[in-house]
Amino acid sequence: MKDSASTDREAAGSGEVPDRSGWGLAGVCVGFALVILDANALNVAVPTLRAELAASSNELLWTVDAYTLTFAALLLSTGLLGDRWGARRGFQTGLVVFTLGSVGCALAPAVQWLIVARVVQGFGAALLAPTSLALIYTMYPDGRRRVTALSAWAAVSGVAFAAGPLVGGGLVQLVGWRAIFWLNVPVGVAAIVLAAKYVTHAASRPVRLNWTSQVLAALALTALTAGLIEAGRSGWTGPLVLGLFAVALAGLVLFLLRERRLREPLVPAAAATSPPLRAGLLAGAAFNFSMYGSLFVYTLYLQDQRGYSAFLTGLAFLPLTLVHTPVASWLARPWTASRGPRQPLLAGLLCTAAGSIGFTFAAWQPYWVLAVALGVFGVGSGLVTTSMTTLVLANVPSDSVGVSCGLLNAARQLGGVFGIALLGSLTANLMPDRIPLAEVLAALALIGAVAVTATGVRAAART
Repeated sequence: MKDSASTDREAAGSGEVPDRSGWGLAGVCVGFALVILDANALNVAVPTLRAELAASSNELLWTVDAYTLTFAALLLSTGLLGDRWGARRGFQTGLVVFTLGSVGCALAPAVQWLIVARVVQGFGAALLAPTSLALIYTMYPDGRRRVTALSAWAAVSGVAFAAGPLVGGGLVQLVGWRAIFWLNVPVGVAAIVLAAKYVTHAASRPVRLNWTSQVLAALALTALTAGLIEAGRSGWTGPLVLGLFAVALAGLVLFLLRERRLREPLVPAAAATSPPLRAGLLAGAAFNFSMYGSLFVYTLYLQDQRGYSAFLTGLAFLPLTLVHTPVASWLARPWTASRGPRQPLLAGLLCTAAGSIGFTFAAWQPYWVLAVALGVFGVGSGLVTTSMTTLVLANVPSDSVGVSCGLLNAARQLGGVFGIALLGSLTANLMPDRIPLAEVLAALALIGAVAVTATGVRAAART
């Protein structure tokens, strides 16, 4: 019996090159979907964690943000690691680490253990995210096929994020919160097998890892996140909060000073000099700030204030899930392929801003108001995910795809970290009175991203 490698060689010799990229793309999408699903699935379990693990409000925020913060803080270095090892090896390593972290989460006997295991998951996710995009970039050199593949990647990841509350709620209701993490094990193993069998080894390149800059960036981000979370408990002028903000500022200043002296900075120079790249990064940060923060706030609100079960809370977010996928597949992909990313990105940001404005009123209205706002936000998310990724990849050098993909994902995840920390801390003890303030901040972030995107992409078109 012939193995698959022999079959491929014979097909190549006869002029027939087998296209195995579909199965490879499936493995890449499934692996990345796990990363996105776990960013949101645990939200609906937060009240259960509070009861079963005797967790405080701050600890509950950290069970979500420990994962997202580690994910975001390490993305720049893991993007370089992906370039150094080759994207496939980096992707497979990330899957193994993420799966092991999931086992640790499922076995956690206390909330502190859970937070540490979430950090391990975040490290695996930080390896997975940039390498998944880099693999698509190399697997599909043709522009139109690449847009189609990116649309599939964006659609799957979007569904995974939007379905997170539904999947998490169902598992919490039927089995328990630990099942959220046990689910990752067989799915992670399947993705590892698909990547090993159907994804060709991607070329590596010698890159230098700057761990000092990485430590300074992680210090600044962790201190800022901790300050935002602590502010919800002790106030914005408390000594600990001000001290954390001071550490964050000092870490940021030292990071910027060091980056200026390096020949190969951790953040590529294109991020500062390319208007469309800056626009794509800001759009990603603003989008995740609003989405992560808003869904976290309304997950707690529906359970604590309206008495929804975990599963019913997941069902409440179904309008977002149902709208996102067809928009990403049937509208965003052809629109981006034929007209470029600018128009769908701007339209998507405007829709998400409108959805955020709807969230400001939904707390005192019947459920259908929230459902409409979620549907409008879902239209925007379907447009944004594909067009934003296309915009960034179209404006990065081909020899630094890994680190550039890491930069995009870092911007997005940092937006999510700050969205959960800020909007969550604002509403933690004063829900639902503070929901309008939180959602106005989310809408303003998106409107600001619209202005920057319109200016940046127009400037690029004139050059």
